[in-house]
Parts: sequence; C-alpha cells; structure tokens
Amino acid sequence: MEKAVLFKSSAAETIFDQARAAGCKIIVISDMYLPSKVLRELLENSGYKDLDDVAIFSSGEEGVSKHSGKLYPRVREKLGLTGKRWLHIGDNKHSDIEMAKCHSIDGLHADWSQYDGGVSRHWQIKDVIGESINLSVTNIQAKQFFADDPLTEIGFKIFGPLMLGYTSWIYATAKKLNVEKLLFLARDAHLIRDIFLNFYNKDRQFDYQYVYLSRASTYKMGMTDWPMHRIWHLFGGKNRKSIKSILSVIGLNAENHLSDIHDVGFPDENYVPSHHERDRVHWLINKLFTHALLQNKKCRDEFSDYFREAVGDYKSVALVDIGWMGNIQSVFSRALGDVWADKKISGLYLATFEGAKDNKSYYNDMKGWLTNYGEPRSHHDLILSGGVELLEFAMADNTGSTKGYEKINGKTQPVKEIVGDEELEYLKKAQLLQKGILSFFEYVSSILAVVPAEAMSSRLLSEPFFTLVSEPSSHQLDVLVGITHSEAAGANSGRIALAKKLNLKDRLLQGNKYYEMFEQSYWKEGYRRINRKKFWKKYI
Repeated sequence: MEKAVLFKSSAAETIFDQARAAGCKIIVISDMYLPSKVLRELLENSGYKDLDDVAIFSSGEEGVSKHSGKLYPRVREKLGLTGKRWLHIGDNKHSDIEMAKCHSIDGLHADWSQYDGGVSRHWQIKDVIGESINLSVTNIQAKQFFADDPLTEIGFKIFGPLMLGYTSWIYATAKKLNVEKLLFLARDAHLIRDIFLNFYNKDRQFDYQYVYLSRASTYKMGMTDWPMHRIWHLFGGKNRKSIKSILSVIGLNAENHLSDIHDVGFPDENYVPSHHERDRVHWLINKLFTHALLQNKKCRDEFSDYFREAVGDYKSVALVDIGWMGNIQSVFSRALGDVWADKKISGLYLATFEGAKDNKSYYNDMKGWLTNYGEPRSHHDLILSGGVELLEFAMADNTGSTKGYEKINGKTQPVKEIVGDEELEYLKKAQLLQKGILSFFEYVSSILAVVPAEAMSSRLLSEPFFTLVSEPSSHQLDVLVGITHSEAAGANSGRIALAKKLNLKDRLLQGNKYYEMFEQSYWKEGYRRINRKKFWKKYI
C-alpha cells in the first residue's frame, strides 16, 4: 500500500536535481517504521534513480527519531559530517525545522507538501479509504495532477471522488449479480464507460457495448402498456412546451389529432398549456393511448433489432446510466419483445428515485449508488435541488442526443441530434470538468491496481459533491451558476441556467420576481447565494 500511494513531488524533484547538479551530498532521513532498504525501494519506485551514493536513515532502524532530535547527531556521527553547511528539507515544522535547528542545521520547510495526522472516525475499511481520498485531493501536493483551470479543479476534487465510488460500486455489484454484459447508455454513460474500461475492466471480465438511446427515442418504441401514473413523465420540465412538441415525444403528429385537441379545450396544436392545465394535457394523452401504442408497435417492429442485438444471447445484462426514475430501462426492456422474459435485466445507476419502484419487476431490477429508490432522503432532496443538473453536466457527451432510428442497408442506426451553438458551449465546459475527473483517476490509478473495488465504493466519496450542492463557495458559484441545462426529454434546444442572477433591486427587495425565479431555478442554494441581500458577502 505504501508503494501504491507514494508519488514523486515535482517541487522536491527539482530541488533534488539541483542538489545533485551542484555536487551536494544527499542524505535521506525519515521518521519511519520501515527499514532503509524498503525506503530506497520506495524512492526508486517513485522515479528517483541512481541512489547508490545516497545514504538513507530510518528511525525504525536507528532507534532514535527526528521528532526527538536524536537522529540528527546519529547521522552526523555515522557519516562523519564535520562541515557546517547542512540544509535539511522536510514538511514537519517540529521534526524537520525546529529540531534540526537545535543541532545547528539549517531548515527549509517543504510547504509544497501537506498531511493530516488525524484519526478516522469510521470503522469500515472502505469508509476510511474514502475519507482519506477526500482529504488527499485538497492537499497542496495534489495540484500537480490537474491543469490550472477552475472547472478542471472542480472535476478533480469533487466529481473525481464521486465517480471513483460509483464505478467501483458498478464493478463490485456486477460481479455479485453475475452480470455477463454491460450496456452503457448514451449520452450520460460515455464517461462512465471510458473510466470503467480503462481502470476496471482491463481483463475484459464483462462484455460491453455503448448503446445509443434517449428518453425521446425509447418513448417512441418501448410503450407496450398504459400505466396512467407514468404519463406525467412525458411532458415534464420547467419550460412550457406546445401540444405539438408534447405529442411528438410519443411519436404522434399533432395535426392528425386536432379534434381530440379541441375536445379537451385546447385551440390548436401550437398552443402552449400553462402549469395549471397539466391535468388537461394528461387527459389528452390518455385519449390518444391507442394511437400511441400503435405507433410504438410500428417503431418496435422496424427498429427493435438494435436493442435485441445489443443484448444478444446473454442471460444477465446490466444497463449503466445516470439513472433517476428507471423509465429508459422500462421501455428498453419492453422494446425487446418476448426476448425480455428470458433475460435478467438489471440497472446499475448513479441514483434512483422513489418513483423508480413503478418500473421495478422480477425481470427488471435496478439499483442506485447515491440514492436507492430515494433513500437516504437527505441525499435525494439535494439531488433534486440542483444535483441532477450538476451531475448531467459532469457526464455530458458531445456526440448529440439520440432522436430516433433509421434503416441503412437493412441495419438499424441511431439518428443523432445536431448540436446547437448553445449546447456546444455547454459541452466545451463539460469537457474541461471531465478532464479533471480523468486526471483524478490517473492520480488514484496505482491504488486501484492493488485495492479491491469493494473497498473503493464508500458513499463518503460523494460528500464533496453534496457539499457543492448545499454549500457552494463563491469561487464555485462563479464557475458553475451560468451553466445551462436542457429542461425535458428530447429538448436540448430549450436550455435554462442552473441559477439566474437577478438585478440588484430584485435581490434587495426579494418580491414576487425573486420567488418566481427561485421556483424556476434548478440549483436552489446556488440561486439563494448569488441573489443574497448581503451581496458583498463571500462564501468560503
């Protein structure tokens, strides 16, 4: 483990190289229980070469320590050091600076290195590891592992640990469930796939495939029954949409159903219902259920081979995605037709909400890591107060959302949405954050090579993320509040800022405009903080 967690500090390496170039005698003195031979091996493993002329002293071997000050005269005596020009460099102010000074040795504090000497309050190994990793990314020495960019830093320090816990949980759970093939669902699972293949599935224990689908594409194919309580999901979102846009989600052309539209009280297909007319929209969709089911059957007959080929002959398959309600898994499974009855379909999601219970069945199981069917409730509430949008931003892919499917030379191919300018800007920012996430995995890669995945799956690794949602710093707010988010299924063109900053008057008076915009905002605490009355206040 010592070998796995140690790395060469760029600042220390520079001083080492300068000392060697100047012809200085280099000595390594450590308060360490390991013998000097092992210390030499650790240094060489970290990248220091040609150490034959470097003397190494360990307090464990010598029986005296730097902390007591007695190791310094022992080294002087053993090496016969008579000169006064001795510079000792170390990160412990007491042992390396103050005690060295007591023996007339100049000290240089290694302020590029930090450590926490506290005791963990946790008893499970995975929680101790999770807590240690969360602390390590905040130490100054971690800065050499990521680029100097605010989004990249957030990706490294916050979303990196989160993704470590989640992907480790995927691997451990898939093994436990005897999963044979993993299907990573576009678009949110592209980053999960890359991390999983590069750091977990190197031996290809699981077969895998990247499957192009979306809510917009699967709702047109996987509806085989008509549970009315699930119809609400078809027209959710903060932006109001026209009847034409709502019906297109289930593959219907509104112009063909004008009499039904008029019957429920809407003037035409371009009418945009208010929030208070949601029951009428629900009524309209239920009136059209036979048309929706027939249209789904038509699409299923033509394009469901894409899903069946993805599942193949495997009996146990797991879908990997960001999650939430499990709607995509539900319609995906139904799109398989009779094949579904012979399969064990599992969902391994970042989080599932309570409503996912509606989609769970004997043949269609699903689990969430951050929250499982809405529990723990405290995490569930934070995810719904801005966490969803921050997580989807962290996992955004630039390939374009899947609008539907088409036949090319007899083979079903996904049809992708053309990425607009506004979304393109969003995706460029997401890539900077993802750069930090991938840098984090390089940072912990040596640990992943020796520590079982089960021991890296602690939910403590999500604590920095939940702190971001509930207590963002002013620096984090400046970086993230302007991020936009698509507001509903198949609607990447309609984007809303996570939290909108009001003018000073509306911030100070906090009247109807303030509360109206609060309801529309995704990131609730982000909105409160950027629109605080004490606008001069900074959050650390």
